[in-house]
Amino acid sequence: MYMIIAVFNQYDLKNVLEELFENNIEGVTVSDVIGKGSFGLKEADNKPTDLVAKVKLEIVVSNDKNREIAMECIRANCQDLGRGAGKMWWVDVCGVERIRTGETDADALTTQIDKKISNNIQNIVTTAIDTPCS
Repeated sequence: MYMIIAVFNQYDLKNVLEELFENNIEGVTVSDVIGKGSFGLKEADNKPTDLVAKVKLEIVVSNDKNREIAMECIRANCQDLGRGAGKMWWVDVCGVERIRTGETDADALTTQIDKKISNNIQNIVTTAIDTPCS
């Protein structure tokens, strides 16, 4: 199993997510981040540059095939010839557990639709105390 981490321009996010979902890769985490790539924190005139807003996408996949599919979805939608298109990398994942069901590893990464598992939660009552926005 692998975790793919990609940092790229925010305007590419919608297209990346659409292509990932078309390829049945659905479990993603997206974060807004700021940073600076390989061209450094100072420009040629030695003045500091501003940090740039990007998004960070994290995906855990079960095998090499899905890793390459996910990376190609990102690459196809973010790659351009200009500076600042982003970076992606992957790391080995030792294990995964779906908290709700206790499934582990590849079973925890498959969708509920694949397994025909209903997503019904019974007997949950919320009050104003439970929700911080009320």
